[in-house]
Amino acid sequence: MYSLGFLIVQRLNGGVIHQPRRPSTNTKTTAIDAYLARVAAIHIKWVQLQELANDHFGHDPEAIHWGHVGDLGRVNQALDDLLAIFDGQAK
Repeated sequence: MYSLGFLIVQRLNGGVIHQPRRPSTNTKTTAIDAYLARVAAIHIKWVQLQELANDHFGHDPEAIHWGHVGDLGRVNQALDDLLAIFDGQAK
C-alpha cells in the first residue's frame, strides 16, 4: 500500500500512477482518486501563483498603483479564507 504523500508526488511528477490494482468491473472513481486529483490540481495552481508572485504578478514594479494594491488585498483575503477552511492560522 502506498502512502498518501507518495501518491500525490506520483500524480504531480508522473501524471498517471501505475500501481497494481485488483481486477474490477466497477470503474467508478474512488474518493481517494478524486481527492488526489484535486490535491494535484491545487499544487499546480500553487506553483503558478508562486511564479506570478516572483514576477510581480506581471506588473512593472516602477508603475505600481493603488489598484494593484487592492488586487493583492483581495488575493490576501482569499488566501486567509482558504486557510480558515483547514483551521489554518491566517496572519
